[in-house]
Amino acid sequence: MPLTVELGAVRFAYGASPVLDGAELQLSAGEFVVLAGHNGSGKSTLLKLCLGLLYPQAGTVRVLGGSPDDAPIRRRIGYAPQGLRVVTSIPVSVGEVVTAGLTPVRPIMRGFPDEDVRIAAALAAVGMEDLAHECLFELSGGQQQRTILARALVADPPLLLLDEPTTGIDQTLRPRLAAELRARADRGATVLAVSHDPDDFHAVLDRILVISDGTIRQLTHEQFHDHFEVS
Repeated sequence: MPLTVELGAVRFAYGASPVLDGAELQLSAGEFVVLAGHNGSGKSTLLKLCLGLLYPQAGTVRVLGGSPDDAPIRRRIGYAPQGLRVVTSIPVSVGEVVTAGLTPVRPIMRGFPDEDVRIAAALAAVGMEDLAHECLFELSGGQQQRTILARALVADPPLLLLDEPTTGIDQTLRPRLAAELRARADRGATVLAVSHDPDDFHAVLDRILVISDGTIRQLTHEQFHDHFEVS
């Protein structure tokens, strides 16, 4: 399988203290990988480096065969940050937010012939199909998070970067989300999900990676629970 994410000897620091120091990572198409680590260990930082939102102070970052700086590369990444950081009085519906996920890849001056089907499928994947017309900012935090996840999924991107995708999501809905992400990987996408608890995806993931002391290492489920308790 082709490599979709490559980090080589990456160093990144906020001030004088590095959060990543010589980090190495290779992800392939078709993989579902969970990234764990203590708070402040650099998990969200790693995602932002892959998105071109941050730049390494040393080392290299390549995604989908190119630089995350390149607009055509960024358009092929589905990203779901943890929580909404913008509050607005503008009434925007759940469906409109999800539709925005198609904008980077939509043909100029026209939509996709199956656009409605794509949107409906993305909403169904996160259990939001009955709330498409509701105002996003009148919903619960968990429902908002599910909407952001649907926006990341709707264009069926080859790379999904998800920051704590189960935060605020009911336990009953988590197996549906896990199955959907596994299905995306089985169709060839790379799924990288930051999670403080890999058990949410125990039955469907391929690897658990942990950031510790600035580097990335792989653990089994047993090693994670026996030797690495995430606070």
